[in-house]
Amino acid sequence: MAYVSRVVSGLGARRVLLALGGVYVAVAVGIAVTQTGGEQTVGEALISPLLLGTSGLVLSYCGYRLPGTNIRTDLFHVVAGWCLRAFGVMFGIALSAELLGSLDDPISGFVVLPALASVAGLGMGYHDARARTRALDAEERQREAERYSRELERYHTIVETVNDGIFVVDEESRFTLVNDAYTELVGYDREELVGSPSSLVAAEETDVDAMSREVTRDIGTGTAETKTYDSTVRTASGETKEVESTVAVLPEQDDALHDKVVVVRDITERNERERRLEQQNERLDSFASLLAHELRNPVTIGQIYSQQLSAEANPEAVEYVAEAFDRIENMIDVMLVVTRGREALSESAPVDLADAAREAWEEVDAPDATLEVEIDRTVEADETYVRHLFRNLFENAVEHGGESVTVTVGELPSGFYVADDGAGIPAAEREAVFETGFTTAGNNGGMGLGLTFVHEMADVYEWSCSVGESETGGARFEFTNATKTAA
Repeated sequence: MAYVSRVVSGLGARRVLLALGGVYVAVAVGIAVTQTGGEQTVGEALISPLLLGTSGLVLSYCGYRLPGTNIRTDLFHVVAGWCLRAFGVMFGIALSAELLGSLDDPISGFVVLPALASVAGLGMGYHDARARTRALDAEERQREAERYSRELERYHTIVETVNDGIFVVDEESRFTLVNDAYTELVGYDREELVGSPSSLVAAEETDVDAMSREVTRDIGTGTAETKTYDSTVRTASGETKEVESTVAVLPEQDDALHDKVVVVRDITERNERERRLEQQNERLDSFASLLAHELRNPVTIGQIYSQQLSAEANPEAVEYVAEAFDRIENMIDVMLVVTRGREALSESAPVDLADAAREAWEEVDAPDATLEVEIDRTVEADETYVRHLFRNLFENAVEHGGESVTVTVGELPSGFYVADDGAGIPAAEREAVFETGFTTAGNNGGMGLGLTFVHEMADVYEWSCSVGESETGGARFEFTNATKTAA
């Protein structure tokens, strides 16, 4: 039996049925032609050909229509196998009868009866294949159900493991699923939430209907888009919490056409930190403005009276006093830009960078250093702060490059650069040099504000600021996108 199945599978079940049916039809035609005109009547002569031909047509038709049945393709060999076995059994019976001398009609015994047996085997094979198909389909459905159950358990574990609250609401905005994290967030038991409207946990000031309409408008009934909303929930104890909710539409099912899944995160502490930080920044801004205002008056008075000091008695002391007042004024400007940003700047005006660089160089105490100006560019900015920018870069070059350093102010396609031929800045420190308080000259009075001011000012004017290595191995500060007019 197994051998027959292997042969049929190798040849193809449909080919076997079509071939067997075709042979029967051909033999039926041959028998009808040879027997007509003999001693038998026409009716008697046509009985065997009709039975044989009908059997052939039935086999051929069923072989042709087999793919249209509900039998699995991999079970077609069962149908053809039953046909061949029935044929073989009947042929064996006819052969036994012939050997025993009891077979009167060889044509009926060896041809017609095996053909009829093939048709009977076809019916038995069809029912056997259908039964096997149902059994295999049931097994596959069982395996699919088990796989789905494992997947469902897996996703359930994931949902219950995450720290964020997760819930599902139906089309009427009623809870259908909640995880433990969400029950802990709102303080209600799972039994209290499931089946209840989502408005149960909404704060009093929340317009639930308006929010529902907004969600529907934003994400509709699709599954490809998610949207995040900030809202406030009221817990079972009456406490209000600020939450961030990410909403998505679940794939449609027969009993859940427009269900939505929502991932909720408690952002109360985060928002509180942001509010405290904003308040601190506002206080810092007010303090910086107040301090700058209170310091400018005595500094201005000091500068006026320092100009009246006699330089003949002690010229070095007079120079130190004047320089100290200038440095304090410079620090006030730097502090305002660092703390207040654009608000610290006055209205912009055209500034010639070459002139600003030369004026800033005159304020630097470096008689042995050299400035080379190779730029012809005008930008819209605050002239005072542009001079401060150049002065801070020049002083940084002298501080780290030596008294005989050469500083170059050159032009870039979309901005300018300041480079020196000093020792340069190590690659590991090039990002840190712009941080507030970073200095390698602390012993010489450095406060780490100069390059912070440079970076902040570049940000204010939306210039791109970077530091690298000059052609001579020193430091090179580049400012690009410096062609845009400040707003």
